Amino acid sequence: MSGDLTYTHYQMATNDFANDLKSLSLSETANKYSNIIERLIIQLKHATPNGLMENKPFGVVIIDNLYRIIPIFDKKLSDDNENSHQTNLFLEALSNTFHGLCLLELFLAIKDSYRLEIIFHNYIPLLKENYFTNDNRYDHLVNCLLPIIAYSSPLLPVNEADLPPNFLSFLLEFTKSNWQNQQRNTIINNILHLIKVFSRTPTLVPMVIRTEWPNACIQWIKETGPRPLYETDYLINLILSKLARHTISVEVLNQLDCINALTESHEQMEKDHNEEDYLCIRFIQCITHALLEEASTIKQKVIVPNKQGCHILDQMISFVMTASQTGVYFYKCCHVAEVLCALSKLFINDELLIKCLNEHNQLLDCLCQLLIKNATMTHNTNRLDQFLNDETLIGLVNLLWSISFHESYHEKFKSNINFMNKLSNLATSSLLYTTTQIKAIPRDTSSIKKAAEGILWNLKFSYLPTTKENSEQQSHIMISYSHCNSIFCHELVEHLSNHIPVWVDYKQEHSSIYSDDLWEEIAGAMETATIIVLIVSKEYYDSKSCRQELSYACDTLKKRIVPVYPPNQTYKANGWLGIRIAGQKYVHFGRSIFTSALHELLSILAVDQKSITTQKSSNNIISTKSDKQENSLKNWVSKDIQKWFNDNHIHNDLITLFADEFHTGTALLVYARHLKQFYREEYGQILANYYKKFNGKRLQTVDFITFVDAFWRLREEYDIQHRIQDAWDKCNKQQLSHATNDSNGETICF
Repeated sequence: MSGDLTYTHYQMATNDFANDLKSLSLSETANKYSNIIERLIIQLKHATPNGLMENKPFGVVIIDNLYRIIPIFDKKLSDDNENSHQTNLFLEALSNTFHGLCLLELFLAIKDSYRLEIIFHNYIPLLKENYFTNDNRYDHLVNCLLPIIAYSSPLLPVNEADLPPNFLSFLLEFTKSNWQNQQRNTIINNILHLIKVFSRTPTLVPMVIRTEWPNACIQWIKETGPRPLYETDYLINLILSKLARHTISVEVLNQLDCINALTESHEQMEKDHNEEDYLCIRFIQCITHALLEEASTIKQKVIVPNKQGCHILDQMISFVMTASQTGVYFYKCCHVAEVLCALSKLFINDELLIKCLNEHNQLLDCLCQLLIKNATMTHNTNRLDQFLNDETLIGLVNLLWSISFHESYHEKFKSNINFMNKLSNLATSSLLYTTTQIKAIPRDTSSIKKAAEGILWNLKFSYLPTTKENSEQQSHIMISYSHCNSIFCHELVEHLSNHIPVWVDYKQEHSSIYSDDLWEEIAGAMETATIIVLIVSKEYYDSKSCRQELSYACDTLKKRIVPVYPPNQTYKANGWLGIRIAGQKYVHFGRSIFTSALHELLSILAVDQKSITTQKSSNNIISTKSDKQENSLKNWVSKDIQKWFNDNHIHNDLITLFADEFHTGTALLVYARHLKQFYREEYGQILANYYKKFNGKRLQTVDFITFVDAFWRLREEYDIQHRIQDAWDKCNKQQLSHATNDSNGETICF
């Protein structure tokens, strides 16, 4: 009963506050205006005795109505009278309810995205340039507006066109003038928080860079003398950390020597901040450092962190492990995705990776569990949750990809069946699943699909049908190289092609170095190549994708590798690359003229091609069996179709929805071709049917992806089997027509 009374009391206070706020106008007498403001201050204190977060409906009422009254407050503040003073008292009380709170929870309670968009666009024009002057009369007003704008924007697709002209420029000029002015510390921190949010938004990062916010932040970091208050220092470092996640800003930050600026700031920050606060800042700086550092530098360094560095690394790992178990994804204003991306950069150093896995023996299990949770998460969520979920998956698959290069962990991967199923879905459902909210991913980071494929290839786990008809492929060599060596590669391929068939990625139709599908083409080319010609370079050694190619060629396919060094190449293969090509006969194009080196390479290739071809011929026993195998798919009945649905992990609701639609394997094939061609239209139809069939229940995106992926793979597998069978029959007919019996009755094949 008391709970009902408390709720009723809060509801009445909320209604009274809203009515009084709406009643304010410029036509009121000074006395009546004063009376209303006094009531508003009292109502505000009564409605939020324990903070705004305990009365979210009241907070929503404030946000829904405050923008209407801002022009009145603007006018009152411009006059130096009693009403001006009272207005500032109310705005101060209101801004104090916002201070130190994460208003994001308040906006997450507003589930209507259209309503959120209206809120943002109602408030952003109200933030005028003339509020940011040496006169602090507007400070409390600004401290009410900035948090509302900052916390609503992550939930919306904000672009540069949504912001007023020179918005970031006048904020920067004001901050430069007052960044260590303690009397205006609150407004400075609110501005920095807004820039932090914008620095995380891919569409706004170019504007942040153009207005030279990165330059200013690094200059503040390098400032000599006493540091500003902790929160200000912390926010400046957070801005740099958010910017470091975007490729376009990494170049700018490195040009500004950001890493050295961070390193040089340690001593003064440690002196001016207490130990806990200083370690929080160092935590953020370590993430920034990892994201800015070149992958080649991380890979080459013998990383033996100092005591403090080890402590921060342990904090990162502990946070990730805790997140996998509790679902708490935020720590020190950082989301787990940011820590995962930093660790994925650091873990390309094999020494550090092994050290951390040995010291935290539950880490791999926790990473796998975290991937399962995020790959299963519904996409019927708000924009921010989708964005963070996608970022988390990107960090996870890239980190796990680095671990998968070490065979000692393969069994642990493979024994986790749920993990392997989720990983296979990520690797094969590229068209739908990886078209996420992410507009940019950190430098040296691969897409979800590409990294997931990489893990599965390292594990020698079959998850895709072969896309090449091996029996019909012409014998060829393949070139494996880093695109940094593309000029030499083009020249080499041009000359080699005059003598032998050559497969190289840039000659393939529709292929692109940025396409995830190219990996399937590369895999097919490796499988059918007689020899892999490897162009050795430092860039090849630094590339995770190149390491993936060579690992697949050597470990899985056991292919013959011929290393080639380009001209002017001073790098000598070491580390994992040195181990892979140790003892192989190589050709160095820098030690003789091009034609001589080419002749030497052709001689090696000719000998090896002949050896491989002879071996294949001696092992090629032609079967005289002429009966075709029956294609079992066309003979499927309902129970076979049900088994296929179950084997491909189709959601039970979708099985129910399609239970009466398919009775033969042929029907499945026809629908698979239809779905391939019209999947967008089919998606809309299935959504509608699902909603109707299950009484308003929404179909989860990942369930539809699994459904589509299964049908697409079914069609590809059938088409490939059909073409291979035709090729096999044709081959048998030709070879049988040339077969004769010798005097002993043995079959001789020509």
